Amino acid sequence: MINDTVPALPAEIQIDNENKQLVDRIQAALVHPLADTFTRSLDSLANMARRFPGGRARLYMDFAPLSLGWAVLRGDGSCWMAGGLIYSSSAAGLGNGGAPSFSVSLSDEDGWSLRS
Repeated sequence: MINDTVPALPAEIQIDNENKQLVDRIQAALVHPLADTFTRSLDSLANMARRFPGGRARLYMDFAPLSLGWAVLRGDGSCWMAGGLIYSSSAAGLGNGGAPSFSVSLSDEDGWSLRS
């Protein structure tokens, strides 16, 4: 665990603050050398949520290390879109489908990106 402080996120982004594993993963991403790609992805999710009155984006745990799942919810709580906030790097095969991202990427950019 990094610390007990819940990370500061855009107002439209919701997490289960009681899930320490999720909080720790987000905190690790926010202090990672490639944190700018993580925060840009969070901003994109927040912008998608703003399309709907009362819209929000929810982050949840993913099985791949450093990656998260996400869903953008309309104001009535129905899901508009969902996907993964996937971490990939040249040191980890750049999203070649194997460990640790278990995802395929067409980009050679290191860091986090949204996938739906």
